[in-house]
Amino acid sequence: MFRKKLLTILAVVMLCGVCSVQAGNVDFYSDAIIRPGEVYDIVSVYDTPPVPTVVHMFGGSIKSVHSYDSSTFNIHEGELCRGIFARDSSTVNILGGAISLDSLSVGDSATLNIFGGDFSSGNSPYFSESSTVNIYGYDFEYDGSWTLTGFLSDGSSFMFNELFASQYPHLNLIVIPEPASVFLFCLGALLLRIKRK
Repeated sequence: MFRKKLLTILAVVMLCGVCSVQAGNVDFYSDAIIRPGEVYDIVSVYDTPPVPTVVHMFGGSIKSVHSYDSSTFNIHEGELCRGIFARDSSTVNILGGAISLDSLSVGDSATLNIFGGDFSSGNSPYFSESSTVNIYGYDFEYDGSWTLTGFLSDGSSFMFNELFASQYPHLNLIVIPEPASVFLFCLGALLLRIKRK
């Protein structure tokens, strides 16, 4: 009987070590890093005046990010699977990762910059009159049925669903040359330089 209980306790302890830890909600008031394996429901980022807070996400999984004050939240890697809510004068930079949003709200004077990653946004995003949303990429296409697609600066594709005509003027589509064009330009410049010598 004792042996059976001991084996049960050991099995439970071993299984607990394998399961990922759910951290729930977390508030950052100073610079921080979110690492691979960390799991959060809601991450909120605030300043501690007069110093703005910068949080880098290098992995892990988050459901929603809420940025306030003049804080900055940088997504390099990892997964964001529900929403981005940027307020005040905060900035959210998407440089990579897997971003699949149900909700996207950029209010007040907040800024959202999308450079790369696997990005898609469903439902109707909200952009305030004074917010800034920059998408860095190429081959942008608005199909007239409320969907904006294209490629981001890292070559990955993106999609905005339910992007109504009233929201479209609040987007800044910053065209960068696609990687193949940059390569051909550099090759041509090199050949011209060799020819001149």
